[in-house]
Amino acid sequence: MINKKQLTLVLSMFTVMHFVLAMTAGVFNGILDQIALSMDVSIAESGMLNTMYAYGGAIGVPITIILFRNIERTRLLKSMLIVTIMMSIALVYLPNFGLLLFARLIMGISANSYGVLAIGEVVALAPKEKQGRAMAFLIMGSSFALVAGIPLTRFLADIFDWRGIFWLLSGIMFLALLCFHLFLPKNTKEPSKLQLKNELLLLKEKQTFTVISCMFIMFIGYGAFYTYLTPYLLLLFPSIEQQMVYILVFLGISSFIGNLLGGFVADRIGYAKALLLGSLIQIVLTILIFFTQGYFLINIALALLWLMNAWFIGLQLNTGITQATQNKSNVMISLNSSANQFGGAVGASLAAIVIANSGIQNIILITIVASIVITLIQLYGRK
Repeated sequence: MINKKQLTLVLSMFTVMHFVLAMTAGVFNGILDQIALSMDVSIAESGMLNTMYAYGGAIGVPITIILFRNIERTRLLKSMLIVTIMMSIALVYLPNFGLLLFARLIMGISANSYGVLAIGEVVALAPKEKQGRAMAFLIMGSSFALVAGIPLTRFLADIFDWRGIFWLLSGIMFLALLCFHLFLPKNTKEPSKLQLKNELLLLKEKQTFTVISCMFIMFIGYGAFYTYLTPYLLLLFPSIEQQMVYILVFLGISSFIGNLLGGFVADRIGYAKALLLGSLIQIVLTILIFFTQGYFLINIALALLWLMNAWFIGLQLNTGITQATQNKSNVMISLNSSANQFGGAVGASLAAIVIANSGIQNIILITIVASIVITLIQLYGRK
């Protein structure tokens, strides 16, 4: 049995690891120019390092979870963490850009597979009445990466080269691995496993289908607006360029608050009601954003509220998939994670088309439609 102090330590380490995962996913965003220079490639080519990671997460995770579904969860979690550490160290030593892309693909698979397994493990460790708050505590690491972690990479890269960042991340991951090895019990309240056929049949169940479909549609809208949020604000309000760094910090704080509120509300009224509430608020906020594009302070304030509410909804979707499947199906959790990745990619692609044809100010229309659709899906699912 795990005692209270050990439980607190383990849950804290899961949160730290979520911060590390967010960093491994987006660490190159702020230093693409330095990567391009050191590897002698163009900035466009260096951007493929993030693309390959995303493809690994979107396509490779469900396959990995299915192939290794019979391995005990904590053992598989630690194995995926070991692979992620190995790939992080490999990035430091690989001699050419092609091998670097391959390492990022494998890292995308292993890191995101770890993330899926971590969700199931945290839910298993937490009492049922506190599962929402436990998920909020877990995802807090990602929101903190937006506030401070990823902006910090630019500063750190100037001190000890971009490869030093991966040494630092690898060290943190190794400490997490040691903590999990010492204190994370096997089969932590883990329900009996389902056969693969029965796991896939869960897709036919209304709650599971609702959560996964809402995850996909929700992140189409999120990817469309958030991916281009900075150039959107700069185009509408060019005078804020000097203050943009502060606005980005406030965006990170908004995500942090939305995630935290999502956990408390989910525990009080249940994820389904909280998800519907968040979806209705999202419709209102996105419509207001569209009609206030000529008003500087109002539009930025609404964008901050929109991001806060988006993270509120994301918490419900991550909590919902574990509760809808009674935490019995890692396959469904992995499909939910893939819906997140694919939705964001589709949304960003649709936004690029809209920008090319009618201007960046209209990307919010994609988000409005997505908000309406996920609300309709839930209303239909509640019948």
